[in-house]
Amino acid sequence: MKVYITRPPAYASSPDHVVRVLVDAPKQRVGVEMCIVFSPNPSEPVPDDGSVVQSGDKFYKVIAASEFDYELLKRSTGWADRQAWHLTFRWDARSFTDPIPLYTYSMATKMSAPELSRTTYQNNLSVGFVVPFSDSAFEDCAVTVNINPDVNKGDCVVMGVNASEIERTDYSASAQVRELILLPGVQISAPTSCTPDGQVNVQVQVLDANDMPIEHDAEIFLEAVNGYLPKTRIKTVNGQASVPFMALGLVAGDSARVKAGFKYFSGASDVSIQIHD
Repeated sequence: MKVYITRPPAYASSPDHVVRVLVDAPKQRVGVEMCIVFSPNPSEPVPDDGSVVQSGDKFYKVIAASEFDYELLKRSTGWADRQAWHLTFRWDARSFTDPIPLYTYSMATKMSAPELSRTTYQNNLSVGFVVPFSDSAFEDCAVTVNINPDVNKGDCVVMGVNASEIERTDYSASAQVRELILLPGVQISAPTSCTPDGQVNVQVQVLDANDMPIEHDAEIFLEAVNGYLPKTRIKTVNGQASVPFMALGLVAGDSARVKAGFKYFSGASDVSIQIHD
């Protein structure tokens, strides 16, 4: 499992902290702990029960903990292709919220993760569990961590994965990691024109984060702006699918648009069709 660490410039003001991530592959869980800097009593030994984390020459105590439980998340209605679950840390309450399905929340408003954080939670979505596909295995998911942009006031300690699986990125937010590295897309194509009340085939192709065609299957959600689609949910085969578009009730000079996306990320790609005699 890959872990990506980012330092967003717009990160909210916060105390010196360490986020400790514990990947437990056998149990298919990712533990998350928020740790705040403190000064140990020099006359007493530093606790070795896991309640204290050392980063460099500083010590941090655990003040809150939560986790992503893969099997539990899979049973949620938010589980779908192209999803990301987030733990929000509330600095005022010194606690994590329950994991939220990010794209389920943002779909209705079309807000980005930072916008959702500022307007709804008024803090930072600090740790994410990214699910590329609904059939992704635990090890094929990924973790994203936002920490303070000041290297002297924030760090991340990761346990349970090889060092080669940890990437400290130059991206300004974990949203860029999701969109540019981890999550799939979809491409839709169709003939540029159709006759009134005629029919053309619309093609769908699943893409990786680099916009390259892949054979991984996903459930694609379709929407027609004018005209008619007899199928609005289709499952790809080897990454591809086809569905008829019908120009029912349309006349020469009209135009239609067909959009394709995922359950909680609609309209990822679209194509226009002109109606001609």
